[in-house]
Amino acid sequence: MTLLIIFLVLILIIIGIVFIGFLYIKRKASEFSSMWFGTSNFFEGLKQQKQEFEAEPKVPYGMDNLLLPEITKDFPNMNIDEMKKIAEDSIINFFNSIETGNLSMPQICSDGLRDKVLNLIADNRSKKTAFENINIHKTVINQYVKNGSICKMVFQSSLGYKERNHNDSNLREERYNTEFIYIYDTKGLPGNESISLKCPNCGAPIKGLGHKVCPYCQAGLIDLAPKTWKLTDITRN
Repeated sequence: MTLLIIFLVLILIIIGIVFIGFLYIKRKASEFSSMWFGTSNFFEGLKQQKQEFEAEPKVPYGMDNLLLPEITKDFPNMNIDEMKKIAEDSIINFFNSIETGNLSMPQICSDGLRDKVLNLIADNRSKKTAFENINIHKTVINQYVKNGSICKMVFQSSLGYKERNHNDSNLREERYNTEFIYIYDTKGLPGNESISLKCPNCGAPIKGLGHKVCPYCQAGLIDLAPKTWKLTDITRN
């Protein structure tokens, strides 16, 4: 009987120590939360911190100074500001398509990206997420690579918008990449002729970068570059 009493007393002491320790940790967490987050609720503070981080404008990672000379050499007639505008408009169309359920991507959009957007539209039918006040802050050149017969150029845009879902709404600040692919030599690439450069006068393929005239009919190829790139992907960075 005496051993049982001692055992119960020890259990009570342990419970008391654990309880006191819990209260101490809770008080310290509350003090820490009040000091750093401005609220005594630690988890509410973490939630607020996450929301503030998501609402903080993001800086796009740009390499314009490094990549633009090479792009200009390969595509002397390209208007890079026009390409950036296409990238920005495509991002807005991307969000609008998902929200409204109506595909409104540009003609240069690839079949793969159209399928991706259609899948996102289907996913959003039950969520009914809306994207309001989309504001693109800045767009920069993020990548430019040549691999075999393919050029890839990636723009990165920083943007903000309000995401509304049922009765919940949050401010978002994100970075989005728009990827463009250009095939300048279709030899050995069956099925990709639709995204190669062709002369608008005679229809002959232009196999090379930076051509100002068609090598077959000598027609000018001014300002063709923006029309020959395919928008292949839009992703959040």
